[in-house]
Amino acid sequence: MGLSLRTLAMGLLVLTSLEAGLSEESQAASLSPMSQSGSSVVSWSKDAAGVTVMLSPRTLRLLVCSDRIIRVQYAEKGMPRPLPDIIQSKHWEPVAFKVEEDGPALVVSTGVMKASLSKADGTLSFSDMEGNVFLSEPASGSRIVREHGEGLPPWRVQQTFGVASDEFLYGMGQYQEGVWNWSGMPLELRQQNTQVVVPLLLSSRGYGLLWNNPSWSFFNPCDEQITLSGTSSEDKALGPKATEELQGAVGSASVAASPTPKARPPAVSDHSGTFLPKESGPHVFHVTGGDRSQELSLRLEEKTLAGITNMWTPYAISGVANLKAGIPVKLTVRSKNDSVRLTVRPKGNRTVFRSTQGDLIDYTVFFGPDLERVIAGYREATGAAPLLPRWAFGFWQCRERYGSSQDLLDAVDGFRSRHLPMDLIVQDWQYWGKYGWGAYQWDETCYPEPKALIQGLHDRHAKFMISVWPNPKGKAGEALKEAKGTVGNSSYYDPTNPEARSLRWKFLNEAFFSIGTDAWWQDAAEPGDDGNSMERAAIALGEGSLWRNAYPFFHSQCLYEGQRASDTAKRVCNLTRSAYLGQQRFGTVTWSGDVCGDWVTFRRQILAGLNFCMAGLPYWTTDCGGFFRPHDQYASPDYNELLARWFEWSTFCPILRIHGYKTHTEFWNWLPGTQRILADYDAFRYRMLPYIYSMAWQVTSAGSTMMRALALDFREDAKALTIDDEYLFGPSLLVAPVTTPHADHRPVYLPKGSEWTDVWTGERHPGGTTVEASAPVERIPLFAKAGTILPLGPVMEWHDQKPCDPLELRIYPGTDGSFTLYEDEGDGYGYEKGARATITVTWKDKERTLILGDRKGAFPGMPLKHVFRIVLVTPGNGVGMGDAKGAKEISYSGSRISIAMKSRSQGATSAR
Repeated sequence: MGLSLRTLAMGLLVLTSLEAGLSEESQAASLSPMSQSGSSVVSWSKDAAGVTVMLSPRTLRLLVCSDRIIRVQYAEKGMPRPLPDIIQSKHWEPVAFKVEEDGPALVVSTGVMKASLSKADGTLSFSDMEGNVFLSEPASGSRIVREHGEGLPPWRVQQTFGVASDEFLYGMGQYQEGVWNWSGMPLELRQQNTQVVVPLLLSSRGYGLLWNNPSWSFFNPCDEQITLSGTSSEDKALGPKATEELQGAVGSASVAASPTPKARPPAVSDHSGTFLPKESGPHVFHVTGGDRSQELSLRLEEKTLAGITNMWTPYAISGVANLKAGIPVKLTVRSKNDSVRLTVRPKGNRTVFRSTQGDLIDYTVFFGPDLERVIAGYREATGAAPLLPRWAFGFWQCRERYGSSQDLLDAVDGFRSRHLPMDLIVQDWQYWGKYGWGAYQWDETCYPEPKALIQGLHDRHAKFMISVWPNPKGKAGEALKEAKGTVGNSSYYDPTNPEARSLRWKFLNEAFFSIGTDAWWQDAAEPGDDGNSMERAAIALGEGSLWRNAYPFFHSQCLYEGQRASDTAKRVCNLTRSAYLGQQRFGTVTWSGDVCGDWVTFRRQILAGLNFCMAGLPYWTTDCGGFFRPHDQYASPDYNELLARWFEWSTFCPILRIHGYKTHTEFWNWLPGTQRILADYDAFRYRMLPYIYSMAWQVTSAGSTMMRALALDFREDAKALTIDDEYLFGPSLLVAPVTTPHADHRPVYLPKGSEWTDVWTGERHPGGTTVEASAPVERIPLFAKAGTILPLGPVMEWHDQKPCDPLELRIYPGTDGSFTLYEDEGDGYGYEKGARATITVTWKDKERTLILGDRKGAFPGMPLKHVFRIVLVTPGNGVGMGDAKGAKEISYSGSRISIAMKSRSQGATSAR
């Protein structure tokens, strides 16, 4: 049709707004004569969807999606042909907006925010209605679109914004370097094991920025190269695959992850160079082209600026240091790769997105200024997160690996006989045995009757998850090859191809879902780990290079659409090693990959998870205890302490899951003290299910976030913006994990604007202060915000073992508060059609009155009555202090009840 594959694929990212606007009353204007050089505005036209501005010959398109969302598209020679969008899937109804020439600017106003375009140079800025600018382009060079790639690696598209000196930038996905504020810091946007690319940036200034380009990309790149000794000039940027065998492990274990190992360099080595700064101030360094194994680190003189040690490392890391002009410094990179690169630049005041592919710049601005609203806007644009089944918020038992049907049954029996709560057991890889790598087939030697196995698990009240890879051998692999449903000539199927997705689901359904499988584990969700198989390969959408970071999106779409078309009685639950923009709409959970079981890695998981959730994807977890572990893990007091602390923290993650390489992760394999801690927090997780499941409904219905960096709720608190090792679990609970060994206390910052109560002791503290929280090995510091109503159910061994009554409502006084308790059938998609119920509980602090509102809605099997056990929390009346003092039981049948609470000294309560 005369279109290149690249142009055709890029067009998929463009809304059909130009065509949609033709039928609407349009407005066009030619501007007064002015300079035509550079990017000066020549003319503009308005339609129902937005504004098109001619910059001669360049074209700028502002799509007004809502009063708080504006999408920007820019091309050098006219827009590519508009085709259906993929990531930003919403069809926007027209929204009222104005376009006015205001002196030197063309202003698009929605009534909530403004986009102002300089008529002189075509630069954009975004502000609130009072004119307070929150995002702007620099005066020149803000947009670059090249016809051909240049640089190393060759890139074609770049967009630059200014950044304020006090601005904090969060999100962007999941990274392992321990960086909290991305302002000025470089990132290689490249999917790989332990690194997840979700290019949504959240700013403390109250906006979000979505970069819509799934090709190999860079954030805040550095271009000045520092020559290193002992390195070659050969560009090996694509690097090795994660399914290649690594000879030897860092500190813990070795793993053969492929049946066809390849030779690897024997050891890491130092590569040194000298840098002479031309100006004083902070400089950022970016190491790229690492070997992906053992170690990647950067030292300045004797100081380590950045470093990761693990079986798998990322290809790139970044560091920052203050330097003085004219004083040379020595830098040393440790890597196994002899072509590792080191680049540098002054940190500066710019935010830059750069991509290797694409015919246009395409980004979306979301205005809050409340950051919760920004994330909700992102979900509105890219799709809501469906509700996971209720059992998914219980405990997931996982290890590498169960080797037979009997292993799985024995493990579940071990939990049930010890009365340890557990809802899901997971079959990791290699169950395929003789059928070949990743085959969607059971090796009958170890799994003689898979259907009977799954029924046996269900009889024991356990759900079943199985690992399914994207590169199957066996019958599925042969069929996909024959149907030309793979990425180029690789073994990875092409999920951008609807026919390949359907064919893959056919085999998954026959082998697993049709016989009772409840959930999926999509390991290796990045083909060849980093997208090597996608780069330069032909796929259904055109060139794989353009879509490489979006592979996990389409990969997740395969399971979601296949399962929902087959049976709506089970909600999709898909654990995946990678993610991309919009993937939340496919029922996914992402975990942080094959990380090391040590204290440094544990500490960094908190930052990784918070940034991932700030990028708009709500469900995240880790291999609790780390994937790679020491050989003496069971008996080592040091490792047992780490595991206990990691599990305590995981209890307050969206998903609670344990995993480990060559590890029997069942609780009873650890030291007695560790067993008690794991059992206690597992039980507390199940007590929190009413709270967690109600939060999950807010994720689905309101675009909320479960794992909340303090910036989401306390954006005006400057200190809260800096805190990277505390967060809110839901709206109420402040979690402060202990990440140092042998600690029995830790400082906890309590944000301004609220009083806080120690959940364990009932002691109250003012906001805006730092307290030294008691933290013996069995206790994670946990605080409740004033006005919290915390629902806690009874301990259960699986999620629906018994009714949740009596349901304890713990009230943390100090201000008014409310909580909406959510209930439904726990599985299936009836909730989408209204089969659900809510009860709004309100606390009036001054009147000391609790109100149970009228129940709204109904669902099959809904209990007609509830028994609420109401506790007004006071000092000495915390969780774990024995029977709660002053508790009052109330029978509730769905109609409003007002309960006057009295203090402990006054004794009783009254209800009316």
